[in-house]
Amino acid sequence: MAKRHLYIQGDSTNDCNLKCSHCYHNNEGNVDHIQDDNLMSLNEVKSMIDDLAETAKRWEMIPRIAISGGDPLMREDHLEILEYACKKKVITNLLTNGTLITPKKARELLEQKVEAIQVSLDGSKRTHNKIRRKDFAYDMAIEGIRNASKEGLNVTVAMTLMQSNKKEFEDVIQNAILAGAKKVGFKTYNPDSNLGIKDPEFINAKEIYEMVKETERLNEKYRDKINVLQSDVLWQILEKENEVIKTAKEQNKYLWGCSAGFRMLSILSDGTVYPCRRLPIKIGRISDGIGNLILENKVMQNLRDLNKMRENTLCDKVVHCRGCRAIAYAVTGDYMAKDPMCFKEYVQGSSQD
Repeated sequence: MAKRHLYIQGDSTNDCNLKCSHCYHNNEGNVDHIQDDNLMSLNEVKSMIDDLAETAKRWEMIPRIAISGGDPLMREDHLEILEYACKKKVITNLLTNGTLITPKKARELLEQKVEAIQVSLDGSKRTHNKIRRKDFAYDMAIEGIRNASKEGLNVTVAMTLMQSNKKEFEDVIQNAILAGAKKVGFKTYNPDSNLGIKDPEFINAKEIYEMVKETERLNEKYRDKINVLQSDVLWQILEKENEVIKTAKEQNKYLWGCSAGFRMLSILSDGTVYPCRRLPIKIGRISDGIGNLILENKVMQNLRDLNKMRENTLCDKVVHCRGCRAIAYAVTGDYMAKDPMCFKEYVQGSSQD
């Protein structure tokens, strides 16, 4: 069996040159995206990378880090962080708004062996700029994608699917192709926990299912030009029963799907740790150690309890899906509850037609 990745997403800074309406930093009160004095030092970041590399080796896994923000390119020593991760043989991805990727910056990222860059596009130019609250956001993001792609960097374009942009995914695909991106996909919107399903941007289960079917069509249409991803957690619902899944169910063994609790952590710029960047439950600090946080924390243990999750969700797909724990938490206050975006009933209904 292929080795699994031990994955952390690390916010290297809160600093950002945009003020996106759906950014999780807004939800946490940092509306201006200004880094406070609690930023992890370069040495602390290096220690985190050391811990990731050593824990992955001990557990016979592959270490991977996604460096995010704010925007990670706003941190002055970001190249030193990338260089150190490369030195420690940690696979490195960069999550950025793309506006700061000049031709020179793209060459620097290539030199540090950044495996992939994810750039956000949230619809047409007008929609994207409205969400980003800056008139320059779209054009500079496209330019950043183009600069990175010209240098041979692998760029994935990611769209956060919301009510305000759900009809613009094909526009995003077309412009991702023109800019030279290799992959494009959407991620589900995490609603405001104070509003739940009343959040005006919330996408319900039926709408998600319709978008899944539309994505299958778009994947076929653009197959020769770009990889249209079908990888968000709920896509696992469509996977038909096979011997691997059957054996996992018999052994009550996690396969894939939402990895919160199993093989990922999210680290805020001050060293606070969440199970997932969209699941704002503090489980400790990165100085507590990756191994201890994953194995000993009660929240992480609950997230690995497939029996409890099966009982809560009344679903037999927990070994290979589990829905999105963050969306369940945002809507219900219970991270073990059923994902309100789950479209399993529509798949079953369709198969019976």
